[in-house]
Amino acid sequence: MKTKLVLVWLCTVLIYVLFLAWNGLFTSPLTEQEIEKYAEVSKDDYPEDAWEEMLSFLKEDDGKPVIMVNAIKLRDTPNAVNGKTFNSSEEALEDYSSFVTSYLIKRGSYPIFIGTSLINSPEVWGLENAEEWTSVAMVRYKSRRVMIEMSSDPVFQKFHESKVAAMEKTIAIPVSSNIHLVNLDLFVGLFLTVIGLFISLFIIRKNTAALEIE
Repeated sequence: MKTKLVLVWLCTVLIYVLFLAWNGLFTSPLTEQEIEKYAEVSKDDYPEDAWEEMLSFLKEDDGKPVIMVNAIKLRDTPNAVNGKTFNSSEEALEDYSSFVTSYLIKRGSYPIFIGTSLINSPEVWGLENAEEWTSVAMVRYKSRRVMIEMSSDPVFQKFHESKVAAMEKTIAIPVSSNIHLVNLDLFVGLFLTVIGLFISLFIIRKNTAALEIE
C-alpha cells in the first residue's frame, strides 16, 4: 500500500510540475539573438513608430505573462480578402479565432475573458469613433516570446486575413497583471491535491477491507 501511495503523489507532483512548465513558470526573457531574429521577420509588418514601441516591449521582456486586452467592432458585412469570402463577420472571426486559440493553448496561452457589449460606451475621452464596440476579449500570453512568435508565423498571417475581413475596428493593448483574483496555478494545484487525496483514500480503504477479510 505504501508503494502505491508514494506513486500516487509522485504522479500528482509530476503532473503539476508539467502544468507549471506549460503555464510559463520557468519561462525566461527573450535573448538578444531572439529579438534580432524576430526583428528581421516582423519589422515590415508595423508602421515605423509602432515597431519602435514593439522593439522596446521585446527588449524589456521579464519572462512573465502578458494580458492582451482587445476591444472589437465587427463589420456589418465581412470584407473579401485575397479571395477569401465569408457569410458573416462572425464566421470570419471564428475562422481566425479557431486557429489562434489552438495555436496559443499549445504554448501555454489562452483566453481568460470574452464578453459581448451591452450598450455603446457611455464614457469616451480623447477618442473619435470609439463609442460602438461588439465585444471585448482578454487573452493571457505565457510570454512576450509567444506573442511575437505567433505574429511572425507565416501561417498566422494567412488567418490574420480573416480578422481583417471580420473587424471594422479594434484596439489591442498588452498589459501586465498587477492584481488577479483567479490564479490558475493555485486552482490546478488544489484540484490535483483533491484528486490525489481521493485516490489515496480509495487505496487505504481497499487495503483495509482486504485486511479485514483476511
